[in-house]
Amino acid sequence: MSKLLFFASDFKIGLSTLLADELIALYRYGIEVCAVAGENEQESGLSEKIKIEAIPIFRIDGLDRHEKFKELAISLIDIMVKNKIRVVHVQNNWQLALMAYVKFKLCFKQKIRIIYTLHGFRHNHLLKSYVAQVIIGLGLLCFADKVICMSGYLRKKFKLLSYKIELLPLGVSTSFFSGNYCPLPQNGLQMIFPAQFRHGKNQDIIIRAFAEHIRRTNDNDSKLVLPGAGDLLSEMKGLTERLGISNRVEFPGLLCKEDVRLLYLKSNIGIVSSNSETFGQSIVEPFVLGRCVISTPVGIANDIIQNGVNGYIYTSQKDLVEKFDYLYTHQNMIYQMGENNFKERDLFNWERISQVYKEKILFLS
Repeated sequence: MSKLLFFASDFKIGLSTLLADELIALYRYGIEVCAVAGENEQESGLSEKIKIEAIPIFRIDGLDRHEKFKELAISLIDIMVKNKIRVVHVQNNWQLALMAYVKFKLCFKQKIRIIYTLHGFRHNHLLKSYVAQVIIGLGLLCFADKVICMSGYLRKKFKLLSYKIELLPLGVSTSFFSGNYCPLPQNGLQMIFPAQFRHGKNQDIIIRAFAEHIRRTNDNDSKLVLPGAGDLLSEMKGLTERLGISNRVEFPGLLCKEDVRLLYLKSNIGIVSSNSETFGQSIVEPFVLGRCVISTPVGIANDIIQNGVNGYIYTSQKDLVEKFDYLYTHQNMIYQMGENNFKERDLFNWERISQVYKEKILFLS
């Protein structure tokens, strides 16, 4: 098995929390991996975590700014040659373009295989989504040797690449697996949806459905927590005031992963209202913690949610109101569905995912 160069940073973010978790998991599973990243980091302490694991990491200034293409490519060529790297895992189109150029420049010196994880595209605008799918699809057709899709929903968007695609979800931080099952709160619907406040996330649908549920049932117990930041935050706060439920909806702001985990543990329902998700961390995180999950049919939702068994798929605001009403009067269902999810949480354990990665991705790349 060849040494793997893993791109661990992303556009305007730098070293990513999620990618750092994946990198560490691959290394711990015995995969010979080194990393490359830009100079910044998403959360303080990520670089130190990688250093503690003794994972080799190359830092390239400007890697995540999408400029000075040739200079970056030269730096990558130097890393590839000096470390005799044959397999590269990229995370976005900029990285794919860089490595396609590097692959061409080194074609007579060393054979390089490129793995690409399809994280996302402009899926909240119909025209932009179509154009993005065409451009990304052509790029992957020409330059990627293996494409990782994180959900069946995403795989269907790129059917022409089916012969290159492996279905493999992302994992969830190891902190979500620590400790025993934490029983669910038993005081109505305690709901949470951590997400950016932007078009396509649709927090307004949840807020309106929650207000209608309260009006119909006189529910005095339930609460909704909406962590996150973004352009539509003020608008959503204003909506709760106009609907008279501002005392029932909390906006704690942008939080680190550990603070989000603690909020999940105070909830009994994870809820998602997005138009589209390539994967859906807000779907799998409450799933792993043994919470009931209610989601639109996006990302990995259709792959893991069975209606009435471990959560619900909904397709409209009216449908969501009915789900709220039903669960409020059948709260034992919430607890049972949460327990069912907890039993299946190893689906998103990084160790299991690393094993599949090694067997199905690296050996086939």
